[in-house]
Formats: sequence, structure tokens, C-alpha cells
Amino acid sequence: MMAQLSILGPRHVVDRDSAFSELKQLAVDNDAFFRNSTSTYGSRLAECCQEIALSSNLVQDLVKQMLIVSSKCDYDKNTPGNGYRSLISVCDMAVCQLISILRDCSQNRSNIMFRISHHCKEVEGFAAVLRFLILAYQQVVAGMEMFAESSLFPPLEGEYERYTSFLRGIESLDTSCFYARPLGFQFSPSVARIFRVIGFVLATYSLSWDKEEGPISSFFNSGKYLMSPEQRALRIVKVIRESDIEFCKGFWNLSELGMMSKWFCPVMAVCDMREITLHGPLPLRTKSGEIILVPEPSSHTGPRPIPYRIISVVAREGLTTSPAKHKASPFLLIHCHGGGYVATSSQSHETYLREWACAINCPIVSIDYSLAPENPYPRATEEVLYAYTYILNNAKKFGWTGQKLVMVGDSAGGNLITSITLNLIQINAARLPDGIIPVYTPFLFQYLPSPSRVLSFMDPLLHMGVVIRCAAAYTGAKLDDELAAKGSLSNSNTAQVNGHKSLYQYVDEVQKAQHLDFDDSVFDEYKDEKESPVQENGKRKATDTNELTPSTAKLVAPKKRTLSQSLADTAAVAAGHAFDTVSDWFESPRTPIGFNDKPKLNRAATLTPQMAAKVQQEEAREQETNFSSLLKIDLPRDPLISPMYASPELLRQLPPFYFVGCHLDPLLDDTIMFARKLRDSGGTVRRLDIFDYIPHGFLNFTLVSPDCREGSRLVIQRIKEAFFSEI
Repeated sequence: MMAQLSILGPRHVVDRDSAFSELKQLAVDNDAFFRNSTSTYGSRLAECCQEIALSSNLVQDLVKQMLIVSSKCDYDKNTPGNGYRSLISVCDMAVCQLISILRDCSQNRSNIMFRISHHCKEVEGFAAVLRFLILAYQQVVAGMEMFAESSLFPPLEGEYERYTSFLRGIESLDTSCFYARPLGFQFSPSVARIFRVIGFVLATYSLSWDKEEGPISSFFNSGKYLMSPEQRALRIVKVIRESDIEFCKGFWNLSELGMMSKWFCPVMAVCDMREITLHGPLPLRTKSGEIILVPEPSSHTGPRPIPYRIISVVAREGLTTSPAKHKASPFLLIHCHGGGYVATSSQSHETYLREWACAINCPIVSIDYSLAPENPYPRATEEVLYAYTYILNNAKKFGWTGQKLVMVGDSAGGNLITSITLNLIQINAARLPDGIIPVYTPFLFQYLPSPSRVLSFMDPLLHMGVVIRCAAAYTGAKLDDELAAKGSLSNSNTAQVNGHKSLYQYVDEVQKAQHLDFDDSVFDEYKDEKESPVQENGKRKATDTNELTPSTAKLVAPKKRTLSQSLADTAAVAAGHAFDTVSDWFESPRTPIGFNDKPKLNRAATLTPQMAAKVQQEEAREQETNFSSLLKIDLPRDPLISPMYASPELLRQLPPFYFVGCHLDPLLDDTIMFARKLRDSGGTVRRLDIFDYIPHGFLNFTLVSPDCREGSRLVIQRIKEAFFSEI
């Protein structure tokens, strides 16, 4: 088994202790300068710097404790990646950003054009991030005792209710900072820009679902969310905590309205929506030579045709009625789309599927299975199993010779193709897929904590509140009337529509955008191959060293600029001041983002992580919220819903797996633990790839992010390997 971790070049490292020391020094320096300021923002900035100086030691100690455990939880020594490492990475990025902003303050604070309100809010935003990380990481460190050694989940046997206090303790914290100015900071710059747009769209779209918002109010608030990141953040947090599953479906289905695939994607010879008409039970041969019948899908809403999208870059025999210039392909790719089992279709995933069709040069069948909550489990599995059997029996209709077949799915789609393959093993089917490629996939539909799942509380797209609503909808869990009545963002009319750059490179791009300069001499790039975390073949070694990538550089004098550049900069600063003034109009009350958690931080500073976590959980237990009510739902422990429950006997019969995960994906631990269980059961894990600094759902951003596009190209490579490998 091989691992591909770093696809966008080697990283540079620097001692993490030095970075924290630099952060504290900058905070103390700026505190001393602004402490006697007569400006409100100057006072707020000084207060914020005081907090950063005092709390940097707290977060540094928590990171060290997680670092010790992280090396024990990797898939193997050549594949460093798990939730602990991801949480450490997020902290590294926050420290990196704070160093950058505080340096800018130190360099320019005496300038008459210094944007004090802008810098104040930037520092407050990332200080709030640091505050959240301290309080959340205390929960993580205290919760380590729940996990067996090297495990990323609590034991799957027994009762789960005692583990919900971990999630409730973190959910009670103020997460608004992750949707304000720092929105998307933990990802690559190209992805962060996407998330800023998505954040504005989410806040604005939510107004159409709020019964209290009229047209004039909606128009005014749309401008407010554009001008004020803080107001946008408060709105997003409200939406996440109070919206129902119909809102989630409606928002995610906005991607169905685009025409990007027709404008910017390769032209296909065949790209049609078709249907598999039900013809009664279909025959399927078993390993013993017997014929069994696969029944028509009928759960919940009765039998009906199964829609699918067929994509091919060339016209092959059987795909078109007109004479074809190309023979049937020996390869066929079956794709199941993501969307939490509640939203999207093959149309919104067509952008990258067309690229795949060109690169692989074989037909792709993307199945549009029925969605929850109208069609919960097992409807989707019934439809995909029936479609799979139909394809085997009618290979020529799909431009396929019947030879090699690979299944790929992203997110919920990855769960679905794994479930289908397990089902085929259960019924003793003779023909299994030749390879399975699950991309950022959930393998455990349970409200159980893991280190990577903590990332969902800071993820712009996959917040924990959304995840548990999707899980409840797909499993058919019934919400009580009291919970249903709590959501204030339930539309009276139901919805009409049923992704590795090094931190060094990241900081470099941030600095370029801010006209700042780093002294690169402080970066201690390893020269000795034995010491480097990156090997020549691109694989990254697991390391327990105290390394951080952002620069701990000394301040350097800015480069000389031409007169035209200086005038342009002056104009830009003047425009920035005007923007700050307009933005201030919307700040009411004028309190820093994440302000409510300051008392919790002050208390936590005097307690051990275990004591602080216990106090926070007890406080959260007294508050009844939508989130806490959802955690009470008992989800089934079915291996066809959660493959993590599959027995070793089933797992060892699975075809080769090619796992693809993301370092900052809340579902990373699902991938790591299922891959380990599959390997330990005697199954075949051909690849496990973990991408750095791109998000869950990166395949949908390939048109607008070069980093996500690189991720898609590696998935293409894995598909080719699956087709050409010998089982």
C-alpha cells in the first residue's frame, strides 16, 4: 500500500516553539503601543493583544499533548494523517495569520493612513479563533481517555449516550469567528476565496426562508452581510443552529441551477439523462453458479424508473442510435454523487465528471438515486443495486464490453458504493466491482466524537449541525414535534428543488496580498533527506517533531516602490478607510466577534483541561438546544448504513479500495479507521491519499480552484490504477 500526501510540492518547516514565542512578542509589543490609545479600536486592539499574549501558552501546551498522541493514530508510519494532526494544523494556520497581521500592525501603526478599525477586527477575529481552539482542544485532550490506544473513535459496542457530552460541550462555544473575517483561513487561498462567496450567499439565501424578513429588509440585510463579515457570521451561525433539513437541501441544490459544465467543461459526444425502466426482478449470478433475483426498488415511495446520466467523450457502439466510430470500451465507471443523501444530483457533479471522461476515455454512468428525507434508507441502496444488476445484464447499452468495472463516489456517494458492495457480498454475487474509490466518505453514521469531527464546528460547509440532520434524514429517524417546532428557519413553502500547499506557500500568498515581506532566512528547510518530512517520491514521513510552517521572521524593511505604485497603494488605503467607515455602520452592538466566550477562557486558564472540559460540559447539559435534541436520536447500527460495523468476514471479501481523504475534512477519521479495519481484516487497501489544505467537497470546486483541480487529477490517476491493476 502506498500513500500520496503532498501533491503540490515540498513543505518548509520551522520550530513551533519559536513561532509561539514570536506571536507572544508581537502581541506584547502591540499591546504596549495601543494601551494608552484614546481610540475605541486602539483600546480593543490592546485588550486583544493582552489576551493573545496570555493564551498562547495555553494553546501551545494543548498542541503538545495532541502531538504526542497523533503519531499513534496514523494509518501507518508512511501515511501521517488523523484528526489530531488536523487540529494541530488549524492551530498552526491561526498562529500564522496572527503573526502576519500583528507584524503589519507593528510596521504601519505610526502611519497616518493606518486602518486601525480594520486591523483591530482582523486581530479580534483570529484571537477569537485562538480562544475557540483553546476551549475546544481542552475537550479533545480531556476526551482522550474515551478512546482506546491508537483509536480515533470510542468503542463501537455499548451505549453511546455518555459520549454526547463531548459534542455538546464544543457546540455550546461561539463558532461565529469561523464565518467572519477568518472564514476559510485554514484552507488554501484559492479555496478561502470560494468560501467567502459561499458564506455571503448562505447568509443572503437564508433570508428567503425567514418568515420575519420582508423584501425591503432582505435587500438591506444583503448589503449588510456583504459589508460586514461580523454580521454575516452571526447570521450563518443562526442558520446552522436553527435551520431544518429542507433549508439544507434548498441551499445545496443551488448548485443544480448552474450552467458551468456547458460553458467551461469539455464537450462530450454523449451526455444524456436516461432511465432504467423497471422490468421486474433482475437475474444475478452467484459464486455457486445459481441465479438469484434482485427485486425492483420500492421502499417508501413505490416502484419507479431509475434516472442516470451517461457521459462519454466519444460515441461508442450501443451508446447512440447513429453509427458509432468507436467500439465498446473494456472499462466502465459507475459514479454515485454526494450531498448527504438529501441533495444534489449528477448535474451538479457534471463539471468534474466530464474531465474524468476525457482523461479516462471510458463511459461514466452517474446514478441519480432517490433522496431523503422522502426516500430514506434503504431506497438508495435498492436503486443502485438494481441499476448495477441492470448494467451487468445490458453491458452493450452502456458502450461497455463487460470487462472492467470500477465504482467511485464522493461523500455520501462513497458510503453508498461501499454499502452496495457489502450487499453484493452478502447475497454471494459472483461479479463484484474491480475497484472501489470512496472520496472523503462517511463510514460511521453515528453521533460519536472523534478528533477530526471537531473540525465540523469550524467547517464552512460541513458543520456538525448539518451532518447530524443529514444522518437523521437518511436513516429515517423521526424528530419529535417539539424539536420540529424549534427551528425558526423553516420555510412555510417547502423547497422547490428536490479541497496541498505548504503553510510557507500559504503565508507567502497572504503576504503578497497584503504587501508584506518575510525574511526567508529564518525558515530552516531540512537539507538532509533523513531529517526531511518529505521524501523524493512525494510521500511524507510521519514526524513527532515540534514543527510549524509559518515564518517566525524578524521584521524587515519594505522594498522600495515606484511613485505610481505608491500612489496606487495610497488610493487603495483611502478606499479601505471608506469601506471601514461603511462597515462600522452595521456594527451594533460594537462588541468583538466571539466576545461571549471570554469568561470561559479566563476560567479555563486556571484549570486543567480535564477540569475545564467537565465544567463546560455541565453548563452545556443545562441548555436544551436543537443540537442536543438531535443527539438523542438513536441511529441504527447497520453495516449497510455504517460500513464500520461490517464484520471482518465481510470486509476481507471486498475488492481493492483506493481511499481519498482530506487533511481538513471532518470525516477524515472515518477514512483512517475504516481503512485500518479493512486492512486488519485481511482486505486490500491499495492506496490511501490525504490531501492538505483542500476541503470536503473539493471535487465540486475544480473549475475555480487550482488546488482542488490537482486533487481531482489524482483521483483520475487512482481510477486508472483500479482499471489496469490485477486483483
